[in-house]
Amino acid sequence: MLRSCLSALLVALPFSHALAGQSTPATPSSAELQVQRADKLAQPFLRHAEWHLDLQSAQRAAAREGKLILVHCTRSYTPCGTSIRCEREVLASPEFVAFARSIVLLVHVTAHLDEEEDRRLPAWRGSGFPHHVVLDATGRVLGTHESHRQKSVAAFEELVAAARDFLAIEATTERSEQSLRRQRLQVGLAAGSLTLVEARDLMADSGTWSPAEAIDIASLITDLEIAATLATVDRTNPTAQQETGRVFALMYRLGKRPQARNAMRDFYGAVLLNQEVAERPDLELCRAALAALEERFAGERGYSAFLKDRRQKLVELEAKSAAVAPAGVQGATLPSVQPTKPSVQPTKPSVQPTKNGAGGGT
Repeated sequence: MLRSCLSALLVALPFSHALAGQSTPATPSSAELQVQRADKLAQPFLRHAEWHLDLQSAQRAAAREGKLILVHCTRSYTPCGTSIRCEREVLASPEFVAFARSIVLLVHVTAHLDEEEDRRLPAWRGSGFPHHVVLDATGRVLGTHESHRQKSVAAFEELVAAARDFLAIEATTERSEQSLRRQRLQVGLAAGSLTLVEARDLMADSGTWSPAEAIDIASLITDLEIAATLATVDRTNPTAQQETGRVFALMYRLGKRPQARNAMRDFYGAVLLNQEVAERPDLELCRAALAALEERFAGERGYSAFLKDRRQKLVELEAKSAAVAPAGVQGATLPSVQPTKPSVQPTKPSVQPTKNGAGGGT
């Protein structure tokens, strides 16, 4: 019975104007819609405070002033009594004007002139007028006040305050999550529990570190990168040290420095053995690598002969370089390779070693 009544009502609606002796309203032309929109934008409430008429302008102001955006969504293609009442009784009031100093105001008019503009209302979770929404400077929705709710200055103040509370809680949560990620990264690196990918991801999502902490963490992640590189090659292959040393030399030039004992041994040892047979050895890199090895391993058994050989080889390379270098040119022919600060976020080497091994000792 109810369904039949509704069907009859739907059939009768198109004829209601004719039965009342009226014609069906014609769809406004584009020119008429433009006039209606201009009329809406000329309403007195817009002169009582500083209203932005486009989203980009409001976003720039919000970013510049560190404020939130309150959007008043109304329409112009046909009159809206509740919107007009809100504009006259609330938005034009002295209380609202005083409140508006703490926010950025944007009026959005659905005018049926631009489909993209008309879609903003549903994108802002609105389905009627007047609809109000709070945005941040990026355009993110932080709060809504639907058309059916009572409009007042107090309601808008509560809406904006709730949005600010949400942002504060969100920031606190993010700081807490960053702290947990930092702890996981530090403990995981110390225990050897993390893969290279896991360590990089945690580093990227753990916020800002002090310079000293960043250098320390970067070195530990470099240790993982060295291990990951060595895991891809056959270390028993006699030629492995050449390709691996070339990759490690590239890592050094990118600012990466190992920290763990074995990582230092494998890293600098492979670099030296690679440079010693290179067509154009980088003497500055050789000196830095040998100095790092001597500082770490000079007092350990089993390394004296290796270090002595590397020192002798460096002397030979320097003598050869001095003999062939043009007058006034000394040392390496490559640019300086000693950055002042290691990379904080290590990246994967662009060249993958072939079936080779890493040079150097136990």
